[in-house]
Amino acid sequence: MSGFDILINGGTFFGMNGGNEPNLASVAIKDGRISAFLPPDTDAEADFVYDASGLFVTPGFVDIHIHDEYFEDADTVQHCLIKQGITTAVAGNCGSGPAFDKALASRTNPWLHLSYLVGNCAGLREAVGHTDRYTPATAEEIEKMSAILRRYLDEGAMGLSLGLEYAPGASCDEINALAAVAAERENGIVTVHIRYDDDRCMSAVKEVINLSTRNDVRVQISHLGSMTMGHTRECEEIIKEAASAGADVSFDCYPYDAFCAKAGSAVYDDGFVRRWKGKGPEYLEAASGKYKGQRLTFETLAEMREKEPLELIVAHVMDQEEIENCVANPRCIIASDALFTGTGAHPRIAGTFPRAFGILRKRGYSWKDALRKATTMPADTMNLPAGRLFKGAVADIAVFSPKEFVDNATFQAPFLPPDGLGLVVINGKVALCDGELSRVPHGDLYKRPRKI
Repeated sequence: MSGFDILINGGTFFGMNGGNEPNLASVAIKDGRISAFLPPDTDAEADFVYDASGLFVTPGFVDIHIHDEYFEDADTVQHCLIKQGITTAVAGNCGSGPAFDKALASRTNPWLHLSYLVGNCAGLREAVGHTDRYTPATAEEIEKMSAILRRYLDEGAMGLSLGLEYAPGASCDEINALAAVAAERENGIVTVHIRYDDDRCMSAVKEVINLSTRNDVRVQISHLGSMTMGHTRECEEIIKEAASAGADVSFDCYPYDAFCAKAGSAVYDDGFVRRWKGKGPEYLEAASGKYKGQRLTFETLAEMREKEPLELIVAHVMDQEEIENCVANPRCIIASDALFTGTGAHPRIAGTFPRAFGILRKRGYSWKDALRKATTMPADTMNLPAGRLFKGAVADIAVFSPKEFVDNATFQAPFLPPDGLGLVVINGKVALCDGELSRVPHGDLYKRPRKI
């Protein structure tokens, strides 16, 4: 019998634990965990040996903002994530986190490590029968929602997700009551899709900061750059000042100058042209549905909203330099906002992490500092047992070429995987090797609290 299950031989190793890294080493894996670090080109025996010469060996990437709530589809999102080196992800963002028992029943055997947030829209408002997104919940409904959230957190949900733009009627009383429940838990977390995506975005960021300080709870602002068009730098400064004053607030961003949302969502309500300073339906592209690949008109947009509310629309309304500046902010976490509802998608589903690394390297980031935004920062923000490699750690690993790890996904071909990713290990098992996915999933459905 061989000594190890997997041997990753002779790569440039980043454990993300500080100290003298990177360094050349071989990583030996046994029974799902890292068993030893050996000299490069070791002749140790293993069932599976991967030559990592010239490649980086890093912790699997951690994506804290994805959407895997379309349970009719088993694996599209998760497969796309693994193909860009992601081994741990958090779903249910933007208020869309489902009833947690439904997530538990639908994702019993995930391809990667997966956690779910409880959404104020799908998991709570709908659960108490409040289907009008434009009206505030009653005191009785808020009490019921708080009880449901408390139960789901007890059952292992990761935290609370607020989609304030998608539920314009969510009142301060409602969101503070729910945030207070999240704060009851050790390392409680609230992720927030802020209320406004126009010139009011700065007040929307301040609302989130007040939510954090009032309830003494950690808050993660979702996809900042896509919500703060024209004002991202000001919003970054607001967050920086609040953090310096003690607020526990962080943010993420994906590296694209277009966002994506369901056709029926409130983001495309009347008035979006004014909000986006004259950018009308000609800036909107159907990513799925009858008009897939076409720019829209007011008429085709109205048709999609009425007849295809779950289909996706991409809005080409952001500024690329502003987005790249946001990604390069030292406080910014890389996150994909991967979303799929049955047919098409935004290229962020397949290209976010290599694309972001390319931006960061262009902006002068060392590889170690760039990797931090995809490993330790997101893992620590969400209190996840991921993002670092050390002896005894769960073996979740990405092996890639620093020169060839480049995104290929486009708006016309959003599912194209990147080049340069050689190996992905999840739970000490090969999940992807030279472009080929394992035929069986190796992830866990994570619940909180849990230990590494």
